[in-house]
Amino acid sequence: MLHVALSNIKTYARRYIAVILAVAIGTAFLAATLSVNSSTQATLKNSLGDAYKNADLVAYPDWDLASEGQDLTALSLKDVKEVQNLSAVTTAYGLGYVDGLLRTADDSYGVSMQPVDPDQGLGGMELLEGRAPQGSNEIIIDAAHAKDMGTSIGDVVALENGAASAENYTIVGIQRSTTNPRTSAYALAGMSEQAWKHFAGEQPLISEIVINTDGSEAALQEQLEKLFADKKMTDIAVMSADEKVLNEVAQLTGGTDQLSVILLVFALIALVVTGLVVVNTFAVVIAQRTRELALLRILGAKRKQIRSSVLIEALVIGILASILGVLLAVVLMFGLIQLLHVLVPEMSYATLALTPQGLAIPILVGVLMTVIAASLPARRAMKLAPLAALRPFDAASVKNRAGKARIIFGILFLLAGASLLAYGAFKGDLIIAFLGGLVSFPGILMLASLFVPSSVSGIGKAVAGKSTAGKLAALNAVRNPGRTTATATALLIGVTLVSMIMVGGQTAKASLNNAVAAEFPVDMMVSFYDRKVSDSEIKSMLEKIGEVEGITAGSSFTSAYADVDMGTGEMYNSEIMSVDPEGFAEVALDPDIVPADGEIVYVLSNPENPTVKIGDQTLKVKKTEAMLSGNIVTEQTFDKLEVEEANQYTGILLKVDSDVRASAVNDLVTKISAITGVESSMINGGLVMKSMFSQIIDVLLMIVSALLAVAVLIALIGVANTLSLSILERTRENSLLRALGLKKKQLRGMLATEAVLIGGVAALLGLVLGVVYGLLGARSALASMGEMTYEIPWLQLALVLLISIVAALLASVTPGRRAAKLSPVEGLAVE
Repeated sequence: MLHVALSNIKTYARRYIAVILAVAIGTAFLAATLSVNSSTQATLKNSLGDAYKNADLVAYPDWDLASEGQDLTALSLKDVKEVQNLSAVTTAYGLGYVDGLLRTADDSYGVSMQPVDPDQGLGGMELLEGRAPQGSNEIIIDAAHAKDMGTSIGDVVALENGAASAENYTIVGIQRSTTNPRTSAYALAGMSEQAWKHFAGEQPLISEIVINTDGSEAALQEQLEKLFADKKMTDIAVMSADEKVLNEVAQLTGGTDQLSVILLVFALIALVVTGLVVVNTFAVVIAQRTRELALLRILGAKRKQIRSSVLIEALVIGILASILGVLLAVVLMFGLIQLLHVLVPEMSYATLALTPQGLAIPILVGVLMTVIAASLPARRAMKLAPLAALRPFDAASVKNRAGKARIIFGILFLLAGASLLAYGAFKGDLIIAFLGGLVSFPGILMLASLFVPSSVSGIGKAVAGKSTAGKLAALNAVRNPGRTTATATALLIGVTLVSMIMVGGQTAKASLNNAVAAEFPVDMMVSFYDRKVSDSEIKSMLEKIGEVEGITAGSSFTSAYADVDMGTGEMYNSEIMSVDPEGFAEVALDPDIVPADGEIVYVLSNPENPTVKIGDQTLKVKKTEAMLSGNIVTEQTFDKLEVEEANQYTGILLKVDSDVRASAVNDLVTKISAITGVESSMINGGLVMKSMFSQIIDVLLMIVSALLAVAVLIALIGVANTLSLSILERTRENSLLRALGLKKKQLRGMLATEAVLIGGVAALLGLVLGVVYGLLGARSALASMGEMTYEIPWLQLALVLLISIVAALLASVTPGRRAAKLSPVEGLAVE
């Protein structure tokens, strides 16, 4: 039967093209997902393990080894020296970072100082130019931040650690910038160990000791463990550099890779849709080969041999398609990594990592899925009696036992799932609602045979009008209800999920925006935490900001902390914000938060008493649900509180035109940052929060929609496949229609209408289901925030429907052209 199976594949190769494409895409998705997982791990090793990449062993304090109630042991440079003195150690250095402030002639920058020793691996740093620091006032600095600061070798900068006055240091070397995301945000500088001890102050701490050896790592590890045990430092772990990196990766990801989990869910959806396409294709192929299979039975082939022949076909196709899918995934991931290197040079450490499991599992899954999907049609073929099989093969209807069982289980799943979904949405319980969706959706798919064919038929008759081709298309689309249901269901799954994400995301965006607007009483807030800004400077800034398009009003404030007696017998240290009532009224979105003299608007808590005392001043409390960094008082009231000027900082409050789009907020923040000299990340407020939420949700929507588009693409391949097989089935019929006067254009139009009916109705049903699931899902996730705002992105949903219809139309082009090329005489001669 192997020879028969291979001959069938060769003979009917054209019929299997869609199956190969569908399986290849689904397998490629899974392979890419596993590749993302392994590549993420490898990339994190390159970044988090930057300091250990040339090391053999790492020693560090480990909470898992500490006794209950015991503080972690603090490593010091003295411990590093003891490790260096071990005979098997070639180099050992300590990693320790002390934060400081580096001042150039133009600006100041945060910097992390690290001890280095030229004889001990230079503290893990790599010099690009210059030399190692030797004197007490010499440093080296990383290349990226040296460029940002405009500094080079020979420049003198000032360093201060917050506790001591600034001292001048000379830059004597430029080192390679780290790829560790935990330290790359700050400028990384190195100084001699003695200078570092002086700069760090009392008891400078070392986080890890990095060790190299020319001998046995295992022997040195035992020696180090004994050294620390003798010193009663039982919580010091010693492990290889690779083990240390894996440990840090696990801590960073919580022990799981959430991205891979999410991608696996989408890969599973794509595989389910692929399975539907494979089942449908094999069912039709076997139905068309009924006479051939019957002839084999008459010639002596046994039922098991017939079944084996079909499964061998599925096995060969599965192997070829799965290998093709894996190769496609490898090429795609390689291209994305190279593109990332070009677009983001800072991510040059990103790497493609392929594992044997990551390559073998997709192939195995693709093959098993294809064989399992083909097993049901193969079982039907095996049951055919030789003489009965010489008659046309009838598709199984919902009246048989399997159909009835499917309908019964579908109703049970739908009722149970819908109840859980409604309860979860009503109670605001996302887990219950998610479980309800997980149960109800398979129930709907089981019942698809009840409503999909009737929907296609009804809409087909409605749009056909008096067109002969349209009427024929409406009839042909539901001639085989089982095939129509399977084809439409594959597309329905993808469209439902895409529209659900769109509706849920839009509702989440609207609800979050309204919640933010209710809580944040100002659009933008700029705080000068790190420097003193005079009134004249603020006035000048406000004038410049007022010229920025989109800014409608601005006002200044002064904040400080003060002890507040809330009448409970305890004092609370609270932030007090002083505002000019008139200016604040122009920028405040809620007029109720504008204070009067002698009032304090409490934004961070709700005192029980109607008054509070600050010093000798009694202030009337005005409560609000709005959020600001401090409790608001007028300038006149603030002056009476006698808050020390040293504890005060100033800032600016801004109101933005309501017509400004969320996408333009970032540009607005950038302009304000340039005027005020405050980093963009430090500018906040309601509008900034809304913009951030909107951008995050939009990016997530784009990513999720792109992932789900894979399932939609596979489903559309199924539409093209179904139409192609349907044309092969109806070759004589189509030729007879041509002989009776049907034109080529009408034939192509009939086939196009048939495809559009299946694709359009599936997309329309998917949109309806997606809207319901999206609204209920959003309510279950966000109801706890307060009042919900429901929004349906009609334009986006209409676009999904339009794309589905156009794609289905395009899917009919090749089959329609092929059918139209066949002459009536040739078609009528086909057996």
